[in-house]
Amino acid sequence: MTSQLSHLLENDNHELRVKMKQTLKDPVFKPLYNLSLDEERELAYQRLKKFLEEGHVSVYDFQTDPRRIFAAHEILGLCDGSVATKLTVQMNLFGGTLLKFGDKPSFKPILDNISVLEDVGCFGLTELGYGNNAVEMETTATFDEKTDEFIIHSPSTLSQKYWITNGYCHAHWAIVFAQLIIKGESYGVHGFLVPIRDKKLKVKPGVTIQDMGYKIGLNGVDNARLWFNQVRVPRENLLDAFSQVNKNGEFSSSIKGKRSRFIKMADQLLSGRVCIASMTIAACRSTLYNTIRYSQSRLGVNSDGTSSAPLMVYQLQQKALMPLLAETYALTLGLNKVKNNFAQLQTEQNAEKETSKDLIKMCCVIKPMVTWHSENTATIGRERCGGQGYLACNRFGEAIAGAHAGITAEGDNSVLMQKVAKELLEETTVQEIIKETSLSFVPGAITRLVSLSKPLSLVKIREKRVLSKLALKMQKAKGKEEIFQRWMTEESDLVQDVALSYGERFVLENFSHICKDQNNPLLEKVYDLYGAVLIKKHLSWYLQEGILNSSSVKKLEAKIAKGCKELGERLEELLEGFGIPSHLVYAPIAKDWQTFNDKEDDNVGEVSKDHPFIKSEKKEEKVKKEKTEAAEKPSTDKKSSTTKKAKTKAEAKAPVKEPV
Repeated sequence: MTSQLSHLLENDNHELRVKMKQTLKDPVFKPLYNLSLDEERELAYQRLKKFLEEGHVSVYDFQTDPRRIFAAHEILGLCDGSVATKLTVQMNLFGGTLLKFGDKPSFKPILDNISVLEDVGCFGLTELGYGNNAVEMETTATFDEKTDEFIIHSPSTLSQKYWITNGYCHAHWAIVFAQLIIKGESYGVHGFLVPIRDKKLKVKPGVTIQDMGYKIGLNGVDNARLWFNQVRVPRENLLDAFSQVNKNGEFSSSIKGKRSRFIKMADQLLSGRVCIASMTIAACRSTLYNTIRYSQSRLGVNSDGTSSAPLMVYQLQQKALMPLLAETYALTLGLNKVKNNFAQLQTEQNAEKETSKDLIKMCCVIKPMVTWHSENTATIGRERCGGQGYLACNRFGEAIAGAHAGITAEGDNSVLMQKVAKELLEETTVQEIIKETSLSFVPGAITRLVSLSKPLSLVKIREKRVLSKLALKMQKAKGKEEIFQRWMTEESDLVQDVALSYGERFVLENFSHICKDQNNPLLEKVYDLYGAVLIKKHLSWYLQEGILNSSSVKKLEAKIAKGCKELGERLEELLEGFGIPSHLVYAPIAKDWQTFNDKEDDNVGEVSKDHPFIKSEKKEEKVKKEKTEAAEKPSTDKKSSTTKKAKTKAEAKAPVKEPV
């Protein structure tokens, strides 16, 4: 039975989520670790194909309920980060972009095939020399008026498309971003649908695809490097929802300015950030679940010297893990808010409207907060589980590597935080700056009336003050050069702090509203601990500002210790709220880890026996071996027969020697 907390955390599409989890009961989704690179990629592909064949999601969900696609990322995040990553490129970056900017009759068959993996795509935005400044990319798409075609070309090493997921093994198509050139004039970056392989996966002429090889994680993802040498595509293959080129080479666009057109064309990165956050927060819940379960069952020293005390009763373990649990709850609820807002603004009836600035800020801040938290959770959890945390089958390695992938994918976290800070500055008025600057001189005794019992008020004070401080500093900068220097070389810490304070306020405030609606005492305890941890995180700032004093610090420490202990006593309910069914609990440390380590079970660190993938691989090897032997046997017999005949013939011709 679904708990109240689980129903709350898994905010939408509850029946669909149950079906998705049922699909993951298929044995192909069970973990395997001792695999070659080729095997990891093939297994990830088979898993994705199996998941999509069930019809849980469609690329057209972006027009009706994008939360279905976000839910798919979340469920797969419990299982395999490589599969979730391949899904986000296939359904969101490739499929979502094609749907949004190239929804035309000629592309309809491809769009229909995306959701069943009959047409596999990749997303060619990033170049070796142009990541965060992709608007300056070098790849060109030059219009040839004579043939009514665009010529896609990679002019240099730095122009190669880099980190292209699905690119090395499986993609038939690439959405290639390139500088649109007509009669020698550049019209900025646009997207083009470019075939890179035929249906038999033979690489198309003029396309070069190279393997990026082993990574520190997510090796089920086939990342590639792509080059294009004068590759021609029809004019029809321009993704032309907002910019068009007619057969005479005349350009028109409903969006003014090259940079604005690029930002619009890269719009699917916004939903991509929600996809990344969804898969990562699910992996984070799984990591925390495994860590806490082990801490409950692993016995350490007790007062009588015997090993009879579960690690979870130790304050050391509680103060390490309970704040992570509280933050995981808070971020999950915050992400749900983002998903709901996205779905409301991005459905078909609102597709032509400008994306709201509030939604842009939310999407850009939630991905960094979730992925940084997930990395921190996995690192602390690995340490708190000792040597067991170092075994691959206990999943901390893939959690850490997966979080790091999320930290960089769909926009570097710190760069996204700069974007959030920039948006906030543009909304700040001179009156607000003057007001907050004046309040910073108010005696601490007055501001301390806010007290620790109202963490949201304290967090709001911090958000307003750091923003006003940055606004004042930037207001004094004159000219582009001085603004650049102030922003990029002098105040980077403050810029990051502004974005983070906004994100923390957004998440805490959303949590506060939910607590009022739910009237759940346990949820309120989680909220109180998260709020207290936020204050402690920025304690030095509150002390410097005179908002808190030494007495407040003592109260804060006591509040956190008490909160950790109280949550530690309610772990069954809180873990049940994560909504992780038993068949998706793979880590031995979260189950009967003693039996897993039994002397009679020489499992070499694998949790899956008789995995269907291994069986199929062995069967294929056996068939290949039999075919090879069958092919070689006649050849050997023929050779043997020929040799025998030759020998007989030679013996017949040889002179007979007389005996001496």
